[in-house]
Amino acid sequence: MASSLLCVHAHPDDEVLFTGGLLARASDQGHHTTLVTCTDGRWGYSPGYVEVGHDDHDPDATAAQRTEDLHASAAILGVRDVIQLGHFDSGMRGWEVNTWPEAFVQQSTERVASDLAALIDERQPDLVVTYDRFGVYGHPDHVKAHQVTVAALQMTTTRPKFLVVTVTPQNAARMMSSFSHDTGFLPQWLIDMGEFGTPEEAIVEVIDARPWLSVKRAAIKAHESQVDNHFFLGLDDAQFASLLGTERYALGEV
Repeated sequence: MASSLLCVHAHPDDEVLFTGGLLARASDQGHHTTLVTCTDGRWGYSPGYVEVGHDDHDPDATAAQRTEDLHASAAILGVRDVIQLGHFDSGMRGWEVNTWPEAFVQQSTERVASDLAALIDERQPDLVVTYDRFGVYGHPDHVKAHQVTVAALQMTTTRPKFLVVTVTPQNAARMMSSFSHDTGFLPQWLIDMGEFGTPEEAIVEVIDARPWLSVKRAAIKAHESQVDNHFFLGLDDAQFASLLGTERYALGEV
């Protein structure tokens, strides 16, 4: 385990859903952890669970709530430093906001990467982690975060180990099956997830997150403002462990 770790994520709540075990374990082992979140999550659920498209949805209030949630989650996971780049959430793949000039996906990769590279050179992490090149399941902001991280690592004088969090096709299929069985529907992000996955033989590190499942559950609860997370909070311990008890990482390519 590296003595210092820097994770790059797209939205508030991604830090626990994808790398919560890694962050909690690193903290427990005394390593310095830095979390970089690229967007403000403004296209999530507004306070009161008001969804995007409703007349009462308030993007600014949503961003403020998700910032509060992010800091609460990070504290539970033991993250030392939380850095928000503050870009606009781009929404799910295919949404009109993908094309807005303010959207994260519309920002210059080189410009955002330059800011991240300066941060990496300042913090000198031993390990940098972000999503795989598919953004795990195709979310445009996840893909952009991967591209920005790769570009930043190409600019830095620092040479940390680079890992990408990913899923195997089997794990993706199990998540889809669990969601559809327990809820009767599949959210769009899981439908998209079925298109992706990293072969098992390409996985170079597997985090057994089971010792930190109560921590992960508490950190997810900090993001309870987002209705999709209620699914995870409703799982019993065995189901929760099956879906979130293992985190898989492949080597990133720079």
